[in-house]
Amino acid sequence: MAPTGFHGLLGLWFASKLDPKHNYVRVGLAAGSVIPDLDLLGSILIFILTGDKELAIAFHRSVTHSLVVIIVVLTIGYLVNLWFERAQTIYFPFIIGLIVGMVIHITLDMFYFDGVTLFWPFQPIGERTKIILFTYENLSPAFNSLEAKIIGTLDGHFELIYYFVFAYLADKYQKDQEMKIGFGSKKRIIHNWPKKLRMVSFFLIIEAVFFLSLAFVSISWPILDRDNFIILLYVPLTPVYLLSGLLPFLMRETIVHLGNESFQ
Repeated sequence: MAPTGFHGLLGLWFASKLDPKHNYVRVGLAAGSVIPDLDLLGSILIFILTGDKELAIAFHRSVTHSLVVIIVVLTIGYLVNLWFERAQTIYFPFIIGLIVGMVIHITLDMFYFDGVTLFWPFQPIGERTKIILFTYENLSPAFNSLEAKIIGTLDGHFELIYYFVFAYLADKYQKDQEMKIGFGSKKRIIHNWPKKLRMVSFFLIIEAVFFLSLAFVSISWPILDRDNFIILLYVPLTPVYLLSGLLPFLMRETIVHLGNESFQ
């Protein structure tokens, strides 16, 4: 896959090009650009519960990267649009943006390494539709898949750039400076949210340096082959990917304000 953070940045860029009157489309597009990669959470859960590395790795880029699932989501959105008047101005525009973001994400992933399970559930998990016939298997095994480990580390930690950009935009527009987390009366207010987001980015830099170092050190460690390294890499990244999926919703005011100056 292309890095989730890259997809997120591209989604923000596309959102900034839309007219301000399409606010809900903007938020949907930004969300749709990262939501497909939330299947990584499913991959991690599968590994934790079953220990099946092959299934865990195959699950990624399957269910949430399927055109069939996108058609189902679009159909549900259309039906809701027919039944509820409010949906015509809020929910359906959001769904349209979400679908566009997901389609862009999936299209890009078909150019990257193993491709996607484009027609799940009619296409088995692990069977890929791809444009470029190049996979991790083509990377040199002579150095215990060092290239794959490096690419995986850089891929997994690209989120730090996504967070930095989101924090910068929030400060630039003075939006989403406080974040409310929780439900009902138990909501907790996080002050100076952009600063906290930058702190997460700095932590990811440290973690990336650690895993890059481990990639080179593990050249002579058969036990830490490519698959084991990838599992070890992504398990601690669980909250990172969860945050990436939530950011477009948590920081929707920042997204709505994107590019407004160019339309004034």
